[in-house]
Amino acid sequence: MKNIIELLNWRYATKKMTGEKISSEKINNILEAAHLAPSGIGLQPYEIIVISDPEIKKKIFPIAMNQPQVVESSHLLVFAVWDEYSKERIDHVFDYLTEKRNVDSTKYDKQREFSKQFFWEDEYRGQFSSRSQAGEYCIRFSYC
Repeated sequence: MKNIIELLNWRYATKKMTGEKISSEKINNILEAAHLAPSGIGLQPYEIIVISDPEIKKKIFPIAMNQPQVVESSHLLVFAVWDEYSKERIDHVFDYLTEKRNVDSTKYDKQREFSKQFFWEDEYRGQFSSRSQAGEYCIRFSYC
């Protein structure tokens, strides 16, 4: 099995598409990996919109700096950052993780409560001008 460094050395930005249609199974695997990938506080505070309709991709093309990959791709994945944070939305994320990882429902209780405090309690609120700014922090923050 290749190690992570070998795999990352292979990675590159695709500049030209082949026209090959990517299977639904592969797209679903990519989406599942993104949903389970780490992010700040573990929230994955974005929705992933899958676009395969050529007409919609044509509309996106000019606002994506006319990058040909947008219209040549089989599927376009758009990461739409949450513009609203609610306690229900946070609960949904942790319920999803509990189900997908098949773990006890209490496993994420501390992290779930910390996430809610991060957006609603004064101790953290002073660090950010808005919940949206705090959310941007969650997206950009990663660690090992």
